[in-house]
Amino acid sequence: MFKKIFVVCLFFSYTASLFAGSINAQLSNDVARFTYTGGADTNRLQYEAGLIYDSNQNYLAIAGLLVSGENIDAPIIASLGLRGYYGEVTNASIPTSTAAVIALGGDLSFSPVTLPGFEFGGHYYIAPAPVSFGDSNKLIDYGIRAGYQVIPLSILFIGYQSVTIDIKDRGTVTLDEGVIFGMNFSF
Repeated sequence: MFKKIFVVCLFFSYTASLFAGSINAQLSNDVARFTYTGGADTNRLQYEAGLIYDSNQNYLAIAGLLVSGENIDAPIIASLGLRGYYGEVTNASIPTSTAAVIALGGDLSFSPVTLPGFEFGGHYYIAPAPVSFGDSNKLIDYGIRAGYQVIPLSILFIGYQSVTIDIKDRGTVTLDEGVIFGMNFSF
């Protein structure tokens, strides 16, 4: 599994320099999440690819398409779109199960003019039973964060995140739930 993660990270490191975008890296107690987002500088359509991986070797690969825009009246940036999640999850009472879902949701970030450098935001994605495949029955991925721009194009943030997957006839796997620390690099 480590080889797969290494190859994916190596691929992103070589291709990321070709396209303007951002890399988001976040860690919690037992989970790492890495996401590359591109396309925002050239048009309103963004694409993203990422990976969520925990210490129990559960993983979810992420691919998505989002439409992004700014609010004219307030310093708010919103993105709405679809994400596909695919991976293998397990816990003490559930054997290894395949999760494949198409989630609908979005991201929101707010940078108050009165607090230069600060950013507040969150995301919410849900995939109910009709768009859940494999062993999965439902996925919910949400989080909130508060960040500060330490240097231009780099934000450090802290927040809370939860990723849960309902497995058909077996219960719920909580892939991530708790405090996160992360960095977002734009280029």
